[in-house]
Amino acid sequence: MSEREYAKSIIDIISEEQLSDVIEYLINMPDKNFEEEKFELVSEHILNKYHKAFEELAK
Repeated sequence: MSEREYAKSIIDIISEEQLSDVIEYLINMPDKNFEEEKFELVSEHILNKYHKAFEELAK
């Protein structure tokens, strides 16, 4: 399992109540070498999780 897959599996088990705190933590991590990966991981998770809601908003 890659580091990305491992991080995604952790995000997938986080409760809705804690998800915003985790995303904020990931975004604010000082590691500049991880910026693109953080963005991709968080945005992919949000898009997958709320795909149906985004489709409804687009109608």
